Amino acid sequence: MRGFKTLLWLEYRRSRVWAAALLGSLAFWFWGLNQVTVSDFTERAGIRVAIVSVAAAVGLVVLCFMIGRIRGETRRGQYQMLLLTPPSGYVHILARVLFALGTGIVYYVILGGLLWWVAARAGIHPDAGSVLQLLLAGPFYGIGAVVLPFLSWTVLLMVFSSAFRLAGPSWVPGIVMVAGTPFLFRWISDGIVRLSYSLTAWSMFGGFTRLIDRAEMEFETEVVITSQGALIPQEPLWIMLALSILMLEIAGRIWQEVEG
Repeated sequence: MRGFKTLLWLEYRRSRVWAAALLGSLAFWFWGLNQVTVSDFTERAGIRVAIVSVAAAVGLVVLCFMIGRIRGETRRGQYQMLLLTPPSGYVHILARVLFALGTGIVYYVILGGLLWWVAARAGIHPDAGSVLQLLLAGPFYGIGAVVLPFLSWTVLLMVFSSAFRLAGPSWVPGIVMVAGTPFLFRWISDGIVRLSYSLTAWSMFGGFTRLIDRAEMEFETEVVITSQGALIPQEPLWIMLALSILMLEIAGRIWQEVEG
């Protein structure tokens, strides 16, 4: 337990600037939302939702950069003694992922709050259940289905490229893995689409369907919109959580082998 606490402290020391910058950027996104003054309701709401979507994507990129700086640390000798301490590779991986996840949870919950603010500015005041879904259920679903898999893949990529110097510099296999990432996730997403809605879907954001009705938008999406809300499939969450655990298991095993 002491080694795990030490590694969490290490993660705080090495990533606090990244975490502070990411959380501080929320003020910029809020300022950007306030600058949207288009008179047309549909266009104004669409622009604001697009801004929040960009903020979500930027947050994912920053978290991946934050968690993937293993090679730079060992090359410069930064924290080298702590990185090669007795705690197993799995503990190293767990501490790194938990700190990034904690930062991401705070970031995306606040983004959910910004979406709530956008809805309120549009005159939409949903029930408490829909608000909680927007602030908690939605962000945690996105973190489990999207953020955690990308973080796990980043950790696996960096551990692999640092451990095995194939064909020269370690960045060569890293670049190969990065180049293959879109194809890998496209293959996984195709499989998820085929399996979606096999289990009972979750009905979410029912109180926000008034926003869709008022804006009279036509969404080209796989998500089913009903009078009770959006029917969100369970399968993407469970599949991506399982793949994340598998990738972290492989990364921890590689770390163990290198240290052993």
